[in-house]
Order: sequence, then C-alpha cells, then structure tokens
Amino acid sequence: MNYQPFNDLAQEAIRYMNPETDWRFIHADCYTFYNLTTTNKYMTSLPAWEEKYHAPCFAEIREFVKDPNAMIDNFTLVVANEHTICHPVRGYSGIWTLEGNAYAAINNNQDAEAFHHTKLGMYRRMESHSPHLVRWGDMNMFGFDVSTEKPLFPGPRIFNYYPRGKAVFFYFAIKDKEGGPYGTN
Repeated sequence: MNYQPFNDLAQEAIRYMNPETDWRFIHADCYTFYNLTTTNKYMTSLPAWEEKYHAPCFAEIREFVKDPNAMIDNFTLVVANEHTICHPVRGYSGIWTLEGNAYAAINNNQDAEAFHHTKLGMYRRMESHSPHLVRWGDMNMFGFDVSTEKPLFPGPRIFNYYPRGKAVFFYFAIKDKEGGPYGTN
C-alpha cells in the first residue's frame, strides 16, 4: 500500500483548508474531499485535490478493496482529539489511519435481527472510555488495536472506531454491492 498520497494530502488539507464538522465524528476536525449522494456530487475546491491526489488516492482504495470499479461515495480526512466520539461506521466503509492510536470493534452478526440488536448496542458503546476492556466476544464481535500500517475495511460489517487522543485518519465509503443508498449510515 502506498501511503504517500494520503500523507501528503492530509498535510496540505490541514495547512490550507478550514476544518468542518461531520456528524459521524463528534468533536473532530473534518475535511471532506468527495461526497456523492443521490442528488448531487461534492468535491473540494482545494486545487491540489483534483490535480495531484484524487486519482492516486482513489486508485489505492480500489486496489485495497479489490474492486477496480468500486464507486467511492465519501472520502473525508478526520483529525481526532481526546474528546472525539465516532458513530458506528457503516458497512462497505473503511478507515485508513495515518497517525495516532485507535481501537476498533467489528460486528460479526450477519442475520438481520442479530445485526439490528448489535447495531443498537454499538450506538450505546460509541463513547467507551476503555474499549479494550469490553468483552466483545460476548456480543459476537471482536476488538483490536488499530495499526497505522493496515487500513480497515470489513466489507458489509459495521464497526466502532475509538481514536485515542490525537489521531489522523481518512474515512472512505463505497457504494455497496446490493445497490443500497448513497451516503447513509
């Protein structure tokens, strides 16, 4: 995996763009580069995005998810702090951690009713002070420390992401294989 375009883009965005708020990442500085919905397409006006980073970053994501035709519907840089709380990350979405420490818990429930109950539980555990102490196995989930060397993309499964202190990461979302709606959680 080539992290260089992601690191360079993050440095330029933090330096030249104003941070935004994003409901998925409470109390974090966010920089949205691309967002595709059923009614419109948003692309940042940062000149370097289209000139240097759009194609290489999307190519790396498509290579990572092993789908050269993947339709990426969201690409956002997040700079978390010690107060950041992340909503559960929807299926067919991923996180590419560039720096900092984080913990993640991935849902293994695939049948509809169990999935619904687990998702509700994941919302209850959005702000867990010590996620490493939670007995994830009791809920048919597994938790682990996130490495900066490996992006997260659990396919259709949803997961919780817990940044510890300052963490810098990219959130990306892919339009799912079943043709589900764009940009939903």
